[in-house]
Amino acid sequence: MDTKSVFNSLPGQLKNILQKNGVSDLYPPQAEAVEKGLLSDKNIILSIPTASGKTLIAEMAMLENLLQHKGNCIYIVPLKALAAEKYEDFKEKYSGFGIEIGIATGDFDYINPNLTNKDIIIATVEKIDSILRQKSLWLCKNLSCVVIDEIHYLGDHSRGPTLEIVITQLLTLKPGLKIIGLSATIANAHEIAKWLNALLVCSQWRPVLLKEGVYCLGEISFADGNNKILNLNQTNDETAALALDCIQDNGQVLVFVNTRRSAQAEAARIAKAVDKILSPEEKQDLEQIAEQFNNISEKTKLSSSLSDCVRNGTGFHHAGLVYAQRKLIEDNFRNNKIKVICATPTLAVGVNLPSRRTIIKGVHRYVSGKGMQPISIMEYKQMSGRAGRPKYDTYGESILFAKNEREKGNLFNNFVFSDPEAISSYLNTEKALRFHLLAAISSGFTSSHNAVFDFIEKTFFAHQQTYPSIDRMVTKIIDFLIQEQMVTTQSQQLTPTEFGKKISNLYIDPITAVIVRDCLQEPKNNLNPLSLLYLICSVPDMNILNLNKSDIEKVTPFAEKNNEFLQLPLPFNHDYTTHLAKIKTVWMILHWTWEEKEENICSFFNTGPGDLHRFVESAEWLLYAVAQVAKIFNINNINTIYKLKKQLHYGIKEELLELVSLRGVGRIRARNLFRFGCKDKIELSEIPLAKLEKIPTIGKELAIQIKKQVS
Repeated sequence: MDTKSVFNSLPGQLKNILQKNGVSDLYPPQAEAVEKGLLSDKNIILSIPTASGKTLIAEMAMLENLLQHKGNCIYIVPLKALAAEKYEDFKEKYSGFGIEIGIATGDFDYINPNLTNKDIIIATVEKIDSILRQKSLWLCKNLSCVVIDEIHYLGDHSRGPTLEIVITQLLTLKPGLKIIGLSATIANAHEIAKWLNALLVCSQWRPVLLKEGVYCLGEISFADGNNKILNLNQTNDETAALALDCIQDNGQVLVFVNTRRSAQAEAARIAKAVDKILSPEEKQDLEQIAEQFNNISEKTKLSSSLSDCVRNGTGFHHAGLVYAQRKLIEDNFRNNKIKVICATPTLAVGVNLPSRRTIIKGVHRYVSGKGMQPISIMEYKQMSGRAGRPKYDTYGESILFAKNEREKGNLFNNFVFSDPEAISSYLNTEKALRFHLLAAISSGFTSSHNAVFDFIEKTFFAHQQTYPSIDRMVTKIIDFLIQEQMVTTQSQQLTPTEFGKKISNLYIDPITAVIVRDCLQEPKNNLNPLSLLYLICSVPDMNILNLNKSDIEKVTPFAEKNNEFLQLPLPFNHDYTTHLAKIKTVWMILHWTWEEKEENICSFFNTGPGDLHRFVESAEWLLYAVAQVAKIFNINNINTIYKLKKQLHYGIKEELLELVSLRGVGRIRARNLFRFGCKDKIELSEIPLAKLEKIPTIGKELAIQIKKQVS
């Protein structure tokens, strides 16, 4: 195929925009997509390897739709981090052409009114789902094209059902809507294409040759039959030796490991070897980067460990870090300051971060209830696909680790030479259907029993297989929604109640809503902060901390001391271990409201700063949901709920609530004001300005603003 000719045949305006962004030719899969009708109204599914130009294909389709004034576009991604990356990328490339780019990833019950004016909206699938639940007709009114990035997430047990429902709803609300699905290489891409009445582009082409191999006993064996002896003279650590071998040839390395602890340990070990080959200039740059970690988050043992690694040219990357820390690592890997990143597999499906060499240590993951299980071939392909930097390398290397020849053979047969699995729908679970059927009824998308079944018939699940039990499951869920007063029925018509609508818009599991409602309505309950936190830690929407054996001795005395506040009318009985795990989570969140240092909280509860912030954010969101349910049922102590929510938001004791209501005053400044005798607005109004501005972290400018606010 003459890709240059295909590029030259593109419409003039589209070609001009691409050329001004440095594109002068197309990759073979991109050219094939154009020839198959990418720029027409046809749906397209692409199943091609990582780094083969999928995103540009989607961009061409969206740009042509906008240039032809067909309507606006939505670009759906599975992760917030990916949304942020695409938003910055698209803004940089297309804002200069008058194309408005928007991003939607925030609170589920809030819709930014500015989104209505955007040409391209980049959003997580959950955010689009929440917008559809709120009958936001503007979303589909001028919608012409939807891009589904990582459409193989249909086969993800967590996000898959939501993605499937969103696609089905959009196609139902907007017949003729153009769908572009971007997928990794999967076995049944043709099945997705058939479901969406789409043309299929399949290819194994990559811009950079990928050499897959296995390391065993000092030698790398590649699938193409070539071998390479590893130099172990500089270090006897095999992973570090593999990293040095690549770095000294101007490459960079990603190391994928099973756990966060392994990521940190590998980064520290490899750093000892990398430090020896860094130039003085490189060390100076890395020192400056390491110092930045002290400015982007509260100093903890984890951040100190990360800074130490970065000083020596390595870093680690996992969900225990806060977003700003992860982004700093990513940015400085991209600019080749950091030579090695040791990461958990989430990085492989997140941001675009290619390396020359990808080292995959361990092909098993712990699965709750099943123990250690082999990873999927697709997960292996996602990690290995990160090897090869298109702008810098002519090849990339993906290397698995084997302890002996027998294991080496198994790794070649089970992963390197194997094709990725077919993906299947996960919509056939009661939890997923319950969550989405309430939304469909509450938004008016379906209004009768028959409409519900018609809707299910349009899903990927129904396209793939027919389960006789699906009808029974749907009927059971509708009966549950009626019984719990979220839906009413008359003559087969289904009408949402105020309770049902609110739960749908709050984006919480109906089971969560039932638990909250019943606990709030229990006459004997006197909900205080402790019992409220225990309540939200008892619902399906809240994750809880793992409980280790060493935790039991720590948590049990706290549980026994506060037992009277932990007696809630829950509809199920967990074992005592789960009970203690919930209490451990409650206790950690309380420490945050007690203004404990992050480092101390993370150390005591054996968690990362990123985890702590996610737990706090989830608790804050669920407390808001509790307050909304309390309003519907006229529960009295709503102020207690809102106070606790505000304490969580700022990480403060109740005594600082009045002070943090002032603009410019957060938890640190509020505590300083309180410590120096300014405990409320009255005392602030009485203190002389000259004295106020001398309080640590206040200063003259803020002191004047505070005085204006309290006068």
